[in-house]
Amino acid sequence: MDTNKPLISIIIPLFNAEKYIEETILSVIGQTYSKWELIVVDDCSKDDSVDIVQRMMIGDSRIQLIESEENFGGPAKPRNMGMQASKGEYIAFLDNDDVWLPEKLEIQMDIFFNNEEIDIVHSLAYTVNSEGIRMGFFNNQKTFRRLKYISSDINILFISNYFNINTAIVKNNVDIRFREDKHLVALEDWAFWIDNKLKKRNSFLLNKELINYRIIENSASERGSDKIYRKIYYMYSKYLNEAEISILFFFLLCVKNTLNVILDKIFYSFK
Repeated sequence: MDTNKPLISIIIPLFNAEKYIEETILSVIGQTYSKWELIVVDDCSKDDSVDIVQRMMIGDSRIQLIESEENFGGPAKPRNMGMQASKGEYIAFLDNDDVWLPEKLEIQMDIFFNNEEIDIVHSLAYTVNSEGIRMGFFNNQKTFRRLKYISSDINILFISNYFNINTAIVKNNVDIRFREDKHLVALEDWAFWIDNKLKKRNSFLLNKELINYRIIENSASERGSDKIYRKIYYMYSKYLNEAEISILFFFLLCVKNTLNVILDKIFYSFK
């Protein structure tokens, strides 16, 4: 074990993932950086997910399970519960169906060791389908690359979430938690990164694919649905009410969101 290295607390929010959770946990156990604790927080699963985790706990004392008393309906509260229980100097997030490549933690921690001013290290990702077959790359950097020379990181982040939370390691900070707002379910990751940037936390993108990010059709995130766009309007209004963005920027963001709605409807009308 890397006894002289800092502890990483890895948090997995769990809900009805019996098909994938063992592979996900095995990808943690297989890390070349071994000084970690894994905190699995179950959000009242109705399948055999908890039984699988409990079986794997027997073979590795670094794994622990927290069971919620009631279902929250999204990962924000389970992640906060995991962060509350964490002992690590660093926190990493992993969804219950994604898979890390073996050197993921070690490569990212080298960035922290050599750059004390960095608070967040994230990376690129491969995409896999429901059966784990690699399909390509997760392209969440397109908007950032187009705008990085003409706008600030935080402004671009309001336009598009360029973080994949399953790739990220953050320095543990008790001042920043996920917003437990059910109107933000499926956007909680995005709001978390905005809140980190508003707190002036420095991030570093490692230009390397370090995870297999699973894309499942009809997933709970409801990407591209009208419901998601309504939640985006709500998120922008929250930051306006908190005086984190100006009225003019709020208006521009809403125009952008409306254009996305229109373009999506045109696209799907031709499918």
